[in-house]
Amino acid sequence: MDKSNIKFWNERRRQLKDNLDAKRLPCAVGVVESKFAENVGGIIRTANAFLIEEIILDKKVYNKSATAGTANWENIKVEENIFDYLKQNNYAIIALEQHERSVPLWDFKFPLKSAIIPGHEVFGMSDEMVALCDHVIEIPQFGLVESLNVATATSIALYEYCRQHRGNKI
Repeated sequence: MDKSNIKFWNERRRQLKDNLDAKRLPCAVGVVESKFAENVGGIIRTANAFLIEEIILDKKVYNKSATAGTANWENIKVEENIFDYLKQNNYAIIALEQHERSVPLWDFKFPLKSAIIPGHEVFGMSDEMVALCDHVIEIPQFGLVESLNVATATSIALYEYCRQHRGNKI
């Protein structure tokens, strides 16, 4: 590819990203702990599907392969302390976790500037981590399975956030 084609495609990518960014909602997803890169990748793809403003990954969970194909289009940040970052950027921090403080997702009104933090796939979220959150939500379940896959649960929570706030933003 000659230099003029490279310049054209770089400019085209920038325009596409700018168009996507203009439609994003002020919501973040923070992945503090994760056992599987595939789940992180699924969360990133869902954030793209719903045009969420940013994805914040803890340094411990960042895996370049999980961001493959999305790094050019998504606002992915890697932070040492996700909670500090979210507080400094005025997000309402919402734990997605089965906990004594949790309220059912369908009863929760998301603040416009929300950050959803899913618990770990196996261990959930510690009480100390839950204490750092402004709200705690859970997805009511009725079958024998005690919890959903973390990427699936995050997708459901992001869908509900968008249902409440998307309006005519597209």
